[in-house]
Amino acid sequence: MKLTEELLNKMEQKKELYGDGIIMPDGDYRLIQDGHLKTLMSLLPYTENELWKMIPEDDSALFWLVEKTGCVLTDVNSTIGMKMTPEQQNTFEALSCRGIISGEYYDLTKQREKTHARQSS
Repeated sequence: MKLTEELLNKMEQKKELYGDGIIMPDGDYRLIQDGHLKTLMSLLPYTENELWKMIPEDDSALFWLVEKTGCVLTDVNSTIGMKMTPEQQNTFEALSCRGIISGEYYDLTKQREKTHARQSS
């Protein structure tokens, strides 16, 4: 969903319904319906079974999916992702400044670099 002032006002009134979601690389905000993991898996052109085979055993499935999709995960307690696109940053700021999602952002970029270095050793 593209954020408009009207939608932000609606979201602000019912924050508990709108905090759990993902911010797509283009800034589009999508609510999750079956958990962050399954939502991210549904964005990739593989079956869930194929994806589980692709994810290294010593890696976090959620963090791996964040990296592969480029999405930012949101909830009321924290927000995680990689380096945000300008569009993601705009959506994040619009939602967090109204208290719809947490303003706590955890950038996984360095963690992912360390994971790749460890896996290639």
